[in-house]
Amino acid sequence: HVTQPPGDILVFLTGQEEIEACVELLQERCRRLGSRLPELLVLPIYANLPSELQAKIFQPTPPGARKVRWPFKGGGVASEEGVVWCHVLMSPQCPQVSANQRAGRAGRVALGDMSQASANQRAGRAGRVAPGKCFRLYTAWAFQHELEESPVPEIQRADLGSLVLLLKSLGEL
Repeated sequence: HVTQPPGDILVFLTGQEEIEACVELLQERCRRLGSRLPELLVLPIYANLPSELQAKIFQPTPPGARKVRWPFKGGGVASEEGVVWCHVLMSPQCPQVSANQRAGRAGRVALGDMSQASANQRAGRAGRVAPGKCFRLYTAWAFQHELEESPVPEIQRADLGSLVLLLKSLGEL
């Protein structure tokens, strides 16, 4: 925040708990540094956050300040009007929809390593409107050797047992 050019910071984390911990850590660090630090607006967004707090990410960033915010589904937050430079910070994991055996339905039940393709797509958010930077929380070696090239398709993570039984009971199999 102190050494980078102006622009908002877009942080990719895995869920509400991790976002709340990050918000608390950033706010505490800003309080300790006080006026020695340019203004940093920490603006979380997740499904359970009240809409009036979610709306703050769309307000223009005050001059001399920087926003730290999180992306949300269906929103092109990084290409929002007024954002000239975007720094992307991302974890090597992402929530994955997979079969929930106990509930008998699909749901976000686990974190999985993101793929190289997903990581590159997220990194691309930093340069949509103007130059940007991506800071990854893993090494280049880990990117090349530990992440799969592309994500495992959701159909391969889903439990199709109940669907097969239903088709069998209908005489379709």
